Amino acid sequence: MVPYDENGFLGGLIQEWIETHRKSYGPVFVLAQELNRECHRFLDGRRVDPKSKLQVTTSVLFARMVELYQAIVIVIDRGMVTPGRIIFRVFLEAFFHFSAIHRDSEYLNEYLNQFHVQRKTMVNRIRNSTSPHLEELRRPIDINLVAEIRQTLDEKGVRKVSIEEVARKADLHDIYVTVYEVLSRAVHSSASDLESHLDYNTEKETIQGFRYGPSSEETARVVCLAGLAMVEALEQMFSNFGEDRRELCSKLKSSFQGLLREQTDHGAV
Repeated sequence: MVPYDENGFLGGLIQEWIETHRKSYGPVFVLAQELNRECHRFLDGRRVDPKSKLQVTTSVLFARMVELYQAIVIVIDRGMVTPGRIIFRVFLEAFFHFSAIHRDSEYLNEYLNQFHVQRKTMVNRIRNSTSPHLEELRRPIDINLVAEIRQTLDEKGVRKVSIEEVARKADLHDIYVTVYEVLSRAVHSSASDLESHLDYNTEKETIQGFRYGPSSEETARVVCLAGLAMVEALEQMFSNFGEDRRELCSKLKSSFQGLLREQTDHGAV
């Protein structure tokens, strides 16, 4: 019997699967909850210096990462492999920016100035569109606005920075060309990623059906790898605010690494 009914992932039979899943991967979810609490303890009542671009920007990025990490745990808890990969990819992108800001002293301003690049891109797309549905948006765009945006970009010396460049600045390019690249296939619904939904008989070389439903194949890997990145960010945030919590973060890292090794030894990863 399939582990879901007409409610799919939203209710019904899936609840029984979730309960069994939580028991099977209890240590993984318990550790994820512990990390989540530590991150919220850090955020709770934190006084950010509004004059410090570093504190303001990294605090907001960190809060975004905490929210994304919770989303990863929630969807993986239900066995939703593809959404888990997609959110993990978004999480990694935030982590690239976060790490690049701390490793490259010039990237903070580059990161903030990307707003002007994004503004130019959006204005040009609307301006060059011939769709009648965008007429109301095209009307306010005149040559003066376009010139103003270009002048801002020229004065600030702003250029578009690709996510691959960001990964290099963060010293995480190896993750970009491996994990991030694979996860991108899920984001774009590539043919190679959709193949995982096919039930293919290699002996007969025939498609017997399609796969849909909960799976635990990514549970330990995604939750623990994202957890390791989240701990790195937490340790850096403590440092940004003059707090030494290396012992706490070292313990969390060791625990996530141990769970990854354990799951790999048992062939679950």
